[in-house]
Amino acid sequence: MLKNIEMIQKMSILHCVYQMIISADESTDGVQYSESVETALIALDLPNNAWENAIRLNTYDSFTHISGLKESEKILFKNLILKIANIGENSFLRVTCANHILQLSNCHCVGLDDIKSQ
Repeated sequence: MLKNIEMIQKMSILHCVYQMIISADESTDGVQYSESVETALIALDLPNNAWENAIRLNTYDSFTHISGLKESEKILFKNLILKIANIGENSFLRVTCANHILQLSNCHCVGLDDIKSQ
């Protein structure tokens, strides 16, 4: 479960979710954004203020922390980011951005067939 990983890894996952959203949507407004944030916070068992702290992290460091996840945790991360990518109307662009984040965080080889089916 992603709820049991280290705090820096949780925050790094939030940061990557933020990067995916902002890259695809170019906005932090609307129901789609709010639902995405809420989904990530619940999955990681984090309070609302964690989001504001996570978006301030260094992107490269976040990818590094995520690449250090166990293989089973990388699969959970992949599933979470793709679940969030499919929230709302802009899912094609979000999934494309999510796939790039998965590659940059060294999760691209985990369950590749699942990613292609998205």
